[in-house]
Amino acid sequence: MGQEVSAGRTRGLSGADLKWIAVITMLIDHIGAALLEGLYVDRGYRWGSGVFAFEFDAALRAVGRLAFPIFCFLLVEGLVHTRSRRKYQLRLAVFALISELPFDRAFFHSWWTMQHQNVFFTLAFGLCACAAWDWLTKGNAPNCHPLRGIAAMLLAFAALDAAYILSTDYGALGVLLILVLYFLREKPWERDFLGIGVLCLMVLIGGSHWSEVLGALSFPLFHLYNGQRGRQLKYFFYVFYPAHLLLLHGLLVLVR
Repeated sequence: MGQEVSAGRTRGLSGADLKWIAVITMLIDHIGAALLEGLYVDRGYRWGSGVFAFEFDAALRAVGRLAFPIFCFLLVEGLVHTRSRRKYQLRLAVFALISELPFDRAFFHSWWTMQHQNVFFTLAFGLCACAAWDWLTKGNAPNCHPLRGIAAMLLAFAALDAAYILSTDYGALGVLLILVLYFLREKPWERDFLGIGVLCLMVLIGGSHWSEVLGALSFPLFHLYNGQRGRQLKYFFYVFYPAHLLLLHGLLVLVR
């Protein structure tokens, strides 16, 4: 979610612009998932028309499909340009742990459950897989020692397995999307094609709702990225995730 990039072109969208788009669409999505569904969908449409509540919730969730691909794109940019990959990985791991209780409370109404884990875990696994691959192959996979290449592939598969076993948000296919964006970061059209293919797999074999493919609408934004960090609010985007989940759950408790 964080990134540290050098100055580039001035036109287009900065990293901060993309973060705001991702955060706003995520918030819209979670208003539906954590608040509306807690009030109306899961509890028999207690307010107004059940059809209206369902369709409004579906609209909010559809908008939210843009957030995850953008976060994955920014994760890759952060990995490529950060001054300290170790600190970057540590931040994601720490906030994955911090966010788990608010995540469970907001979506499962429990302070602790292993049913599903928050998206920071998915991002952390994806980051570790990309960083390990880059370190083992020294960024030049075709010419690296075969054993290093095998080790890199094993670690990538381990990250996919970990996301699947722990049932993280977007799961193994979420980690796969990060890997696609990483490996094809210098080939934007191939990146878009395979990235959208992963979103389709989320629907076809991952059990996601068909609206997941709407995440493809975020890919044109990547072509507008100008390589600049933009105005950053340090740690705000990390803190916002657990904080907004607690706020939405608090609102749910107050109004139902």
